[in-house]
Amino acid sequence: MLKKTFDVNLLKDGLSELLSAIQNQEEVTLIRDGVPLAKVLPFPFNEEKVTGDNKLLKPRTAGGWEGQIWMADDFDDESPEINAMFYGEDE
Repeated sequence: MLKKTFDVNLLKDGLSELLSAIQNQEEVTLIRDGVPLAKVLPFPFNEEKVTGDNKLLKPRTAGGWEGQIWMADDFDDESPEINAMFYGEDE
């Protein structure tokens, strides 16, 4: 991975260059007065994503639960008792 350094005092003028470096998968270090402040790392190009608590999420694939679950044939049928609770109608 290539590495670049940007001075935050000059960043306003070099923002497009900074973003280009990140987009080109380069590791960027931000400095102020010669002191490193932060390291900016690009996300990998693969489709894996990381959550806020650093758990790796892989893309979902269709049919991942095929054959592992069952749904009743009357799953979408309405229940008169439940409808009465929602709409206030007598049974």
